[in-house]
Amino acid sequence: MSTAEQQNALMLASLLGVNEADASERLRRTVLLTAEQGWKSSWASEVGQLLGRTVEVRFEQGDAAPDLELMIGMIAPRTGAKCLFVNLGAAGAALSMDPLGRFTGEPHGLHAAAAACAVAAAAVHAVIDNAALPPVRLPMRLDYSQLGIPDGALNRPIDVGHALMAGAGAVAHSFLRAARHLDVQGELVIIDPKVVQGGILNRCMYLREEDVGGDKAVVLAERAQADFSDLRLRPYVTDFKSYVRGLGHPPVTVFVTVDSRHVRRSIQLEVPGRIVDASTTDVRGVVVHSNVLPTEQACLACIYRHVPEEHARERSIAEGLGVDLADVRHGLITADVARRIVRRHPALDPAAITGIAFDSLFRQLCAEQTLSTPEGRQVLAPFAFVSAWAGVLMVVEMLRSFAGTTKTNYWSVDPWNLPIARGRTLRPRHPECQFCSKPEYEPIIRELWAERVEA
Repeated sequence: MSTAEQQNALMLASLLGVNEADASERLRRTVLLTAEQGWKSSWASEVGQLLGRTVEVRFEQGDAAPDLELMIGMIAPRTGAKCLFVNLGAAGAALSMDPLGRFTGEPHGLHAAAAACAVAAAAVHAVIDNAALPPVRLPMRLDYSQLGIPDGALNRPIDVGHALMAGAGAVAHSFLRAARHLDVQGELVIIDPKVVQGGILNRCMYLREEDVGGDKAVVLAERAQADFSDLRLRPYVTDFKSYVRGLGHPPVTVFVTVDSRHVRRSIQLEVPGRIVDASTTDVRGVVVHSNVLPTEQACLACIYRHVPEEHARERSIAEGLGVDLADVRHGLITADVARRIVRRHPALDPAAITGIAFDSLFRQLCAEQTLSTPEGRQVLAPFAFVSAWAGVLMVVEMLRSFAGTTKTNYWSVDPWNLPIARGRTLRPRHPECQFCSKPEYEPIIRELWAERVEA
């Protein structure tokens, strides 16, 4: 199976139009972090952890000159390398290829997490230094108010009650890493039937090498629990529908972090009272959405309605793995299907691939160049900072949804630059949505969540 380094190289190769070996060489370029003493030095460690999931990072000068020196705060460079200057304070952050002025005050942890995403994106862009990358507009200034966090929300406890989180992948990791800066209370059930594959270590911030082969939900709950004193994390190694059907009633709140449009639609069909969702599109975009039933606006199934490209991708996966289209639409590889896949790919171990998602195996085999299809690029994984942005913005959307003040339900953000508040929109229902367009759901929604209307 592919490694985290291969996943990064494949993504970069796709962006630059080069081969994997060339992309790997570019990702071995080094960034030296030089930080002002105090809390900025501690924040530099957070930036380094995120940035180090994509390129080489070091904090000590060493013998070889770095390809980029990342300057954090008011401090002189240690080398003659190209510099990227960063500074941040209580009201905002700035990035530039030229020295910056002084900033005052220490930012809230969530604001600092957002700034770290921007810094990682700019540093990756600067050290790779190729015009084929998505553009980064420098200098840039992050005004925290652009995030749209409700007044006072960062300093108040937020009780999620008995909430569910669908998926334990990169966005789920990033959501919890960002949420640890808040006083989150209640219980969060993490639901994922899959095991940790080595290829996801490049973007799942809580994972370590020794976690490969473990249950994704269990590992995430165990690793993240130390960051929360009043939020209990409970893992369940099963699929979302099975867990909800076991409850006997629809969930009140679901945080959706899965990477399948089909699964997102199926989650909406379980009629949860509140949905907070975030997704990534390779390295080019982050989308956040929320809805509270009953709603006259777009639901999750509207946002991720079925598109023709899904058929093409499913067909490519089925053909590449040597299985039926119906098998792929089931989502997870069964023992019987695993045996059929091994006939086409004898190097695979049927026991090792049983229970994992078709998408995951397809991505792994593309990474190893065992498969080569036109749709291969569509299943490439994003860099760590893209998933991190999704997690930060998902926490912001949670705060907005629970505050009940949001007038929008959709936000598409460029992860290489900065979130712009005016980019938030209110998406209407889609007339062909398999949830909203079905009149039989209306009485169910009213019966379940009528008190929201009365309130």
